[in-house]
Amino acid sequence: MSVFGDYAKFYDTLYEDKDYVAECDFLQQIFSRFSDGPVKSILDLGCGTGGHALILGDRGYEVTGVDRSEVMLETAKAKDDQHKIHWHLADIREFEIDQKFDAVISMFAVMSYMTTNDDLMAAFATASRHLKPGGLFIFDSWFGPAVFIDPPTDRVKDIRQGKQRVIRLTHPKLDHVAQTVTVNFTVLSMDENIVLEEVFEPHTMRPFFVQEIALLGALHDLSLVHCCPFMDIDSLLSAQEWNSTFILSKILS
Repeated sequence: MSVFGDYAKFYDTLYEDKDYVAECDFLQQIFSRFSDGPVKSILDLGCGTGGHALILGDRGYEVTGVDRSEVMLETAKAKDDQHKIHWHLADIREFEIDQKFDAVISMFAVMSYMTTNDDLMAAFATASRHLKPGGLFIFDSWFGPAVFIDPPTDRVKDIRQGKQRVIRLTHPKLDHVAQTVTVNFTVLSMDENIVLEEVFEPHTMRPFFVQEIALLGALHDLSLVHCCPFMDIDSLLSAQEWNSTFILSKILS
């Protein structure tokens, strides 16, 4: 599982176009439709630089954010000037706190970094033991059928800020047997045409299938209540949808 090494310091620049506000609107839509009661407390597993946690905190939720990357967590803390979020530096497979939450979220394909069955079981166990009965576990991931039918290809992202440039080269490699995609990132930090820094970092990701998630949920007292394309709660998943959303509910004891 990737730890986000030097790549982490370029994270906010590379994803500056990510619409966290709309994604938090989507989460609230899910809360409204599928939660048994009001959602007030949220555990954000793999919170990264705080894109979702900070917006949800501003909207009045009590948010606890967990990430294993010290660089990303320090970036998140620096944005939290009103100290609204409870931040924890920890591995989501092992995280333990004496608190139950109304919802557990894990956004931007964090679960897809759980590439082994043991990783995935541990992450599901963390979500389950921190949920109140009837609480929701929500995560987005790559959708297996779409990934295997339409595999990822090489891409280039070029971000310019005045004379400064960050170029990311993406070279993915699909492993049909392991059912993973290793995304090889090369990031160039440049001043005009002079390369200041070059970072290479492989990220191995695991696409998921609906029945797989239903089974994992059942093993951890979680019921799969809905799955849909990311950001489209009313549509059905299909082989044309790379990005999926899974919503599970903690089984009432």
